[in-house]
Amino acid sequence: MGNDARRPHLRSPEDVTTPIPFTVIGGFLGAGKTTLLNRLLTGATGRKLAVLINDFGALDIDGELVAAHGGDTIALSNGCLCCTIGDSLVETLLTLLERPEQLDHIVVEASGVADPGRIADLAMLEPRLARDGVIVVVDSGDVQQRAVDRRVGDTVMRQLKAADLLVLNKIDLARDPTAVRTWLAGQATAPIVEAQYGDVPAALLFGLDQLGTTHPGGEAENFRSWSYRWSGPVDRAALLAMLTETSTDVLRAKGIVRFSDSADRRSIIHMVGRRIDVSEDGPWRGDAESRLVLLGARSVLHFLERE
Repeated sequence: MGNDARRPHLRSPEDVTTPIPFTVIGGFLGAGKTTLLNRLLTGATGRKLAVLINDFGALDIDGELVAAHGGDTIALSNGCLCCTIGDSLVETLLTLLERPEQLDHIVVEASGVADPGRIADLAMLEPRLARDGVIVVVDSGDVQQRAVDRRVGDTVMRQLKAADLLVLNKIDLARDPTAVRTWLAGQATAPIVEAQYGDVPAALLFGLDQLGTTHPGGEAENFRSWSYRWSGPVDRAALLAMLTETSTDVLRAKGIVRFSDSADRRSIIHMVGRRIDVSEDGPWRGDAESRLVLLGARSVLHFLERE
């Protein structure tokens, strides 16, 4: 079989059920990726995560959360798994996908010198995965110096440009936070979220994959969420134009929509940063309502009327 054993196990579309959202967290060495992951693992509620990392050593998981620790896997009492990547990310992913328990989300922590965009593209090769987004964590204190360093500058810039969402971490340590944010906005097109100690709402990272009714202000003090419903078909061009126009402030969106140009089909809208994906998901069922959930930094959707 040779190298075939290392290739993703591609299945025909009829064999694939609902794919598992696949998120990559990248960023240069010391940016705060592991701190962010620690928060996700200890704060996960109602969602079974599998987090793939290079080394358990940097994690600081509450010992009371650890249900079992065997070799390259830590099982947590909240249903989450933490796995080391080992020699091959692809092999680790395939092993994870063959596990009997159903996972809600898979997160990969890219190494500090890796290209997170290329890792996220693995989802395009495996029908059991759905590319959910690339989150790049940035150290507010040294990113500008790193970007012009002849030894690592190309790596840093490649990571920034691969991002769907940028987490400007350690903002409390920046000498001039406004200047850093302005510089970063000029280097990459992704929306920017400021953070201390990787403290950002989980929904920003997980794409609102548990779609439901949300309440404004329910995520965190600096973020707002909205939920919209429509009883009749929705104009595709108008809705996508609205999302495009507000993409600097709407950080995440997820919807199940009945578009007027395909009224007999379910369409899934998934937005992270400025990237908007629309895919069909089978026939429209009965008289169900179209639903759209959004999460953003401030109230910019006043012109979108609820129906």
